Amino acid sequence: MKKFIQVLLERLNQFLGNKVQKPIEDEELDQQVVLDRIQLALYKKAAVHVIYSNQKSITGEIAKWDEERRQLIVKNFSKNMSAIIRLHTIQKISLVPEAIRKSQRERDRNR
Repeated sequence: MKKFIQVLLERLNQFLGNKVQKPIEDEELDQQVVLDRIQLALYKKAAVHVIYSNQKSITGEIAKWDEERRQLIVKNFSKNMSAIIRLHTIQKISLVPEAIRKSQRERDRNR
């Protein structure tokens, strides 16, 4: 319904001859949310859980964020696997609570 009203308003503005601003695409908005979460994780040095292309996922620490290529390198907690993830393939990213991060480190030390 919201998109319908937005399209209707755009058509009305075109008809009246008003300058029409390009609407922000949902995909651009989603990528901005992902970028904000990446920046927050880097600032807090927090672990992340990333769901990307075709429901693949990884949980671990951000090894590197390459702004030029717009890709994220994530290493899992045991450091035996890493993933290179392009920004446009990320479907969801969330911060992992610190308690889980600590328990993973302790589990790896006990092995």
